[in-house]
Amino acid sequence: MSTVPSGALADRLRRLCALALHVLWPVSCPICGRLGEVLCGGCLSALLAPPPERCLLCGDEVPCLRHPNAPVVRAASPYEGDASAVILALKYGGFRALGRRLGEGMAGLWERPDVDLLIPVPLHLGSSRGYNQALEIAWGLGRAWGVRVSEAARWARDLPSRRGMGREERMALGTDAFNVSSEVRGLRVLLVDDVCTTGTTLARLASACEAQGARVDGACVAAGT
Repeated sequence: MSTVPSGALADRLRRLCALALHVLWPVSCPICGRLGEVLCGGCLSALLAPPPERCLLCGDEVPCLRHPNAPVVRAASPYEGDASAVILALKYGGFRALGRRLGEGMAGLWERPDVDLLIPVPLHLGSSRGYNQALEIAWGLGRAWGVRVSEAARWARDLPSRRGMGREERMALGTDAFNVSSEVRGLRVLLVDDVCTTGTTLARLASACEAQGARVDGACVAAGT
């Protein structure tokens, strides 16, 4: 009577468990394809390679000569390769759960900030996406850090998506782009977004928060260009 080697049996059991998990929770890692994983630990760790910090006020690398005491923008990864693919799957592929998974991974890169509130960049008015990818990332960060998340900011008017805009178009965003709730008054806040390109959106949101009496301690994004 033949027997199955213990290694082969264990491999079969792993595959059966993976298939069962896929039936119960039909997702797979967008990078390696592992079943039952929103974004597997190995692929997430490989993504997390923070580029240099940038000045929140002008987007220059830190230390910024123009704004030496300005808060900074921290990115978890350059916006390229697998990181770009994951962000696109989150924003346009309907893979909403990727946001919280990214946020959880990002939280391990930096010490817990001494802030009261995480504020995600809001979804554009009239967007058909149905969810805000920046909010999902903020939820992951907030849960890992134990910091409250609030959708305290709204776009002040219906503006076109920033996707595909050139640098000059992005930097033309007005200072009155956002409305921020008075709940932020007296609080220390950290801004959250998926991608930082020129940094203009974050700078305008920071100004709107400060106009309501908040102290902006910086921003965290999943990827930066």
